Amino acid sequence: MKLQNVINILIKLLYCLLISITAFATSVLAETADPQYRYAEQLFESGDYQAARLAYKRLLFYDPDTEFRDVADYRIAQTYYYQNDATRAEGLFRKFPTIHPNSSLRFQSQLMLGQLHFDAGAYSQARSSLFELLHANTEPEVVAAAHYLRGWCYIHTTDWNKAISELRQVNTSELSVFPEKKASKLADTLLAETPLPSKSPQVAGWLSTVVPGSGQLYVGKVKEGILAAALNGTFIYLAVDAIRDRRYIDCAGISLVGWQFYWGNRTGAQQLATEYNKHHDQKLIEALKRQTEVSVP
Repeated sequence: MKLQNVINILIKLLYCLLISITAFATSVLAETADPQYRYAEQLFESGDYQAARLAYKRLLFYDPDTEFRDVADYRIAQTYYYQNDATRAEGLFRKFPTIHPNSSLRFQSQLMLGQLHFDAGAYSQARSSLFELLHANTEPEVVAAAHYLRGWCYIHTTDWNKAISELRQVNTSELSVFPEKKASKLADTLLAETPLPSKSPQVAGWLSTVVPGSGQLYVGKVKEGILAAALNGTFIYLAVDAIRDRRYIDCAGISLVGWQFYWGNRTGAQQLATEYNKHHDQKLIEALKRQTEVSVP
């Protein structure tokens, strides 16, 4: 009976000890969570993204119910983005609204998805993602950033009027993440510089069909136009001369080879017109990038 009493006392002491340890651990976690979070934030702000990611993960491991859980998850996704691991970043940003449906950062995560699509050159997909965001959120900075990024999507697809419309909707007075009036200046530049000079590939092709080399001259490529006219003129002369001398087999061979040059003259004129337009488009886009001093692809 005495032995049983001793065992009961020991069990009670052990139980009390466990409660004390649990309470102590809880108090320690509460005291260390904030310093751990601030340490992770410092690493992130300094650009040491790998160390920051480990610090955020350590915070979540030791304190799964921390008040900074949504921020930590968002920052972890950002570290992958800034280290050019787009696949992991996209996966985490895509899951974020499901994991943290009540976090204000869920809109930022969708904005980052739009940025990832933009970086990949998927401008249509980026616009769609940002369009959904605009209809689900009213935070001024997020809305302004979404319009700004949609404006750049339209710039890269050379839809100048829609780009101007999006940039005009950026409320710069509410925007702290961009320099003041940047979007307005972009819109003003586009309004002044567009429409750009352009050449129709269809017109260039038909001109060279009727008169070889004229399509090249239409685009402004004088040397290419003279060369195309000379080559095609030479083959026409040789074919006519063969017919005149009744060398019909020679005429067939000359016509077969000459046809390749003739058709190449037409497609070449169309290609030159397309390149002419792309050159002017890209020149304006590069000028806009320099004006805003932003790294956009």
